[in-house]
Amino acid sequence: MVGEELIQRWVRRLRHEVPDAVAVFLGGSYVRGDAGPFSDVDFDVLVPDGPRDEWPAWLDVEGQRLVRVEVWIRDVERWLASRREPQPWAFELPSTEPLRLCWAADDSWRERLDRPQLEHPAGAPELDHFISDLGKLANAHSRGDELGLRLAAHDLASSCPALLWPLNPHPPVASRRAALLAALAAHVAPPGYRDDMVVCLGLAARPASGEAVREAACRLGIGVVELLESHADTYSELLSRELWASLTDGGLRRYAAQLVGILPPCPRLNAGQLGPVWCGIVRILSLVEGCEEARCHGQVRSSRRSRSGSGIGSRSAR
Repeated sequence: MVGEELIQRWVRRLRHEVPDAVAVFLGGSYVRGDAGPFSDVDFDVLVPDGPRDEWPAWLDVEGQRLVRVEVWIRDVERWLASRREPQPWAFELPSTEPLRLCWAADDSWRERLDRPQLEHPAGAPELDHFISDLGKLANAHSRGDELGLRLAAHDLASSCPALLWPLNPHPPVASRRAALLAALAAHVAPPGYRDDMVVCLGLAARPASGEAVREAACRLGIGVVELLESHADTYSELLSRELWASLTDGGLRRYAAQLVGILPPCPRLNAGQLGPVWCGIVRILSLVEGCEEARCHGQVRSSRRSRSGSGIGSRSAR
């Protein structure tokens, strides 16, 4: 761990490196109090005019070892606006970044900027992305693409904390580890949620097979959708009207079941009951049901395989 002398030396140096700076903050583990012998020293340097968004880093020597100094240079408006942005490192749970103001250009800047932390809100529950990831998982499984399957399972699990947060309010987290522990501690969750999350995120103590990852992701997919359906009123203002309608009428649950290979009977729904996107899903489910009826009468001999879709809220890989 570094001493105060090194921190102050870098405050002086950063004022020289960034001559238009108006404030220098220390952040990260040295403010949280959990710095270790190999921790970076993190600074935020603010400038008055933007846009500015730079990430320089240096190596310094403390005693007989190297220390990495990482700096984020931002304009003041961008820095303040970040308070409205959910943080991916926190699985989009409410989060906080502890800060320590080390220097301000004058009292007016100190008064405007000095604060003990930056707080960030929870992210919106991205149910459409969650279902899209379940479709990617099914596609990867059908192709025998284990790497793609593991990536889809990881993305699906990463969406779960923000999806379940409305049912599991939690104080803001201040580190990646704290965010993971908060995500795994959700008490309103599907059966086996914690274990399945650990497997899908690749954090199990023992490596899981591709099939074990798929099974865990499928349980998460079905379990989360069923849980949200049973608490649909909580999500009425958090989801789009069309997506919430598909959640409450069971269409989303049937679609998720289709993706994981569990196909319950699908009732005949008409276009007036669902939005345009979900009408397409209903047609697909109707075709699948028709094939099942034909197979039961001996007219279809080939085995049925699960299908997947990526047309709902598809997104680029993160």
